[in-house]
Amino acid sequence: MNVKNDNISKLQFDEFLRAIGISKNDTFSLLLGAGCSINSDIPSAEDCIWEWKRDIYKTNNPSVLGWIDNYKNKKSQTIIQNWLDNQGIYPEKNTKEEYSFYAYKCYPIDEHRRQYFEKICSGKTPSIGYKTIPILAKSGMLDSVWTTNLDDLIITACAGKGIQAIEISLDTVQRINQRTQNRKELPVIKLHGDFKYGELKNTEKELLNQDECFRRKLIDYIQDKHLIVIGYSGRDASLMDTLKEAYSKKGGGILYWCGYGEYINAEVENLITIAKQNGRNAFYIPTNGFDSTLRKIAQIVVEENNSLNKELIGLHLTNNDKETFTPFDLNPERVNKVLKSNIFRIEFPDEVFVFDVNIQNKPWKYVDEKVLERLDISAVPYNKQIWSFGQLDVIRTVFGEVINGDIKRKPLADIKIYNTAISRLLLSTICKSLAQSNNLKTNFKNKLWIEDNFRNIAYQKVYNAIRLSFDKISGEYYLIINPDFEFANSDLEKSIIQNVGISFFHKLWNNKFNEYLENWRKLLMVGKNIYEYPYDSGTGFKFKISAAPIFTDICDLNNKYEKKHNVPSTLLKLKGIQFKEVPLLFSTKNGHRTTTDIHPMRGLLVNKPYETGINSFLGDTIELGVISPKLDTAIFYHFLEDQNSQIKKHNQNDDYIIDYEGFYKTYDISLNFPTPDDDEWEILEEPVLSKSIKQISQYIRQIICNSITKINSTTRRKIIVIYIPQRWEEYTSYTIDGETFDLHDYIKAFCAEKGIMSQLIREKTVQDYNQKCQIHWWLSLSFYVKSFRTPWILANSDNTTAFAGLGYSVDSKVDSNGHIVLGCSHIYSSSGEGLKFKLARISNDI
Repeated sequence: MNVKNDNISKLQFDEFLRAIGISKNDTFSLLLGAGCSINSDIPSAEDCIWEWKRDIYKTNNPSVLGWIDNYKNKKSQTIIQNWLDNQGIYPEKNTKEEYSFYAYKCYPIDEHRRQYFEKICSGKTPSIGYKTIPILAKSGMLDSVWTTNLDDLIITACAGKGIQAIEISLDTVQRINQRTQNRKELPVIKLHGDFKYGELKNTEKELLNQDECFRRKLIDYIQDKHLIVIGYSGRDASLMDTLKEAYSKKGGGILYWCGYGEYINAEVENLITIAKQNGRNAFYIPTNGFDSTLRKIAQIVVEENNSLNKELIGLHLTNNDKETFTPFDLNPERVNKVLKSNIFRIEFPDEVFVFDVNIQNKPWKYVDEKVLERLDISAVPYNKQIWSFGQLDVIRTVFGEVINGDIKRKPLADIKIYNTAISRLLLSTICKSLAQSNNLKTNFKNKLWIEDNFRNIAYQKVYNAIRLSFDKISGEYYLIINPDFEFANSDLEKSIIQNVGISFFHKLWNNKFNEYLENWRKLLMVGKNIYEYPYDSGTGFKFKISAAPIFTDICDLNNKYEKKHNVPSTLLKLKGIQFKEVPLLFSTKNGHRTTTDIHPMRGLLVNKPYETGINSFLGDTIELGVISPKLDTAIFYHFLEDQNSQIKKHNQNDDYIIDYEGFYKTYDISLNFPTPDDDEWEILEEPVLSKSIKQISQYIRQIICNSITKINSTTRRKIIVIYIPQRWEEYTSYTIDGETFDLHDYIKAFCAEKGIMSQLIREKTVQDYNQKCQIHWWLSLSFYVKSFRTPWILANSDNTTAFAGLGYSVDSKVDSNGHIVLGCSHIYSSSGEGLKFKLARISNDI
């Protein structure tokens, strides 16, 4: 069982690194467990246990379906564990006996166990953590490696790196005493044996008897040498007893037990307690894993050794992440453009005040009420502490009632800018600092504006503002500045905010965008790019912002010539390629041949849709069915009529949008829709507003679904168009008592299940006159595609390529490695046509 014991001796990771740095001339040993090899594609002990459980289950249940093979799937684990529990002969889940029990139960013959470990350990490539081991050995800091693992990752990592790994396993125990170690050798003691030859130790009986020679040597080794344990859970009772005996004796060697995360199991806690009781120094260190820990230890140890430091940097360039994933790396042949960005390099304060607190409920609300709108202090709750910038006496005054212990300065290292709390603290502080120094207004979170710099949009007073955010590129931090707006009146409907946003951003093209940001850059950064927080306070909390943004070298493939520019190389941080526009394939006017155009709207008007010939069996008319409330029939009918009308674009300077010429002229087929009096125009009754939001939402859902079913009962295929008025907007979604409802998603799913094509149109779309041309282009294309016709395809001669449409989101709990979560929403053929999915059980989770 894992426990969290706040009384156990702990070092935070940065404290551990400083301890290693100050004592790097001492001698260290490593003790490695199975967790170290996970990134080298070797299963962890936990994975082995589940694989053995699965095999036992499958061989006792031969008719089981194939999906049980994925033993990492939670559903599979539940089914397997329930069966094991019902047999009455297997150990309880998560007990320390599981590993040895299931290893023996699954493979009772010794040779078969050896073959299993040979299968999972052979041919693996060491991760970057293992590759730092020979560097640490050459530095003189690392004297030996002890491991419970059966693999050859340490031996492989040392090969050809100037260190001879001396492999000592159960059948070569004598080597540990019969040879003199020199500085170019590294003893690797395999406590549980080696899968290639000799005996192994993995069952309970075998593990109870640690080799006496190994045991005595380990006790002697760590009497005066520091031991770093990592990737090991402590499940080997004999080895843990040896460590307890070693740390019961007097000695100067320190025990650093590096675990994954904050939790410590009972066996490890007991060992550290015994060591402390006998006057030995022993600590638990929460880490992010083996590779990260060893890499950072190596950085500390070799930072003053030029040759080893270069070797370590070389490892970083070919680390395990880059070996696993293909790097996205552009090497343009020529540069003929330069792109100016809105990204400025920023250096954060070196330290932050951190202190433990006792806040019973809603820590974010408590902290925000205390400090959010104060200019002299910033703070956020983080990991059961408060992190804060400000003067010490102010912090004590504000949080005195909840402070537990001392207020300490903590180094701001490896800043997790994608973490919600850290990002909020830094953004809030920089906003307050910039506002203080330049007499600006702020929302205290991420926006700044000047009080007398505003305009009127849609009858609202709108301030010209900027929005701040952070990013991390190649290990450096950057401040991103984007144009934004702020209302004088914050209590506005969503539709008003959206309309103002469209009007505000629509005019901020290239040179206007640059001019807008240039004015802010001159105000904030020219001549005063160091900001102390609080202003002129002497706290030392300083933000340093580069006065110039970074630039990008661009290779424009439309231009075969190189063009020089005078942007300093120090500001050229990125590279990019501007690709040629992909030509689209259309039918010619007579329909006998195909032709291309890079502009989709122009291609439709000048030519014909690609699948013009398909009208012979789909028909030359697209039929609509309509659903709307009675109050809105007239306005919605006139809106639909515009589909068959000419509409001029609102902004004649808009180069991309072209005038809409009407449905028939564009697609060469008719678009028919009913009048409000026809049977295929369903009228919706108004909901009773005295009921709850949930009841009203469910009523609207039901009457729309009933109307869809009724219209669809006729024989003609049609697209059903549903009008949602603004007065119903608050009932289109809710989250109540854990239940979430979204009308749009529900209707789409309802129609998809019945094979019905649908289109929801909201009142704000109908009322948007500035974008009327774009809206009717978009809507006409939607109707055309939903009638199973293809307007164009990619003019792609390579028919072996498929395209995936990717969506993404940002996981704020993960730092820069792995914080982007990807999902595939569509798959397209080489010509850009949609492909159908074939659903099947997943045998391996990704």
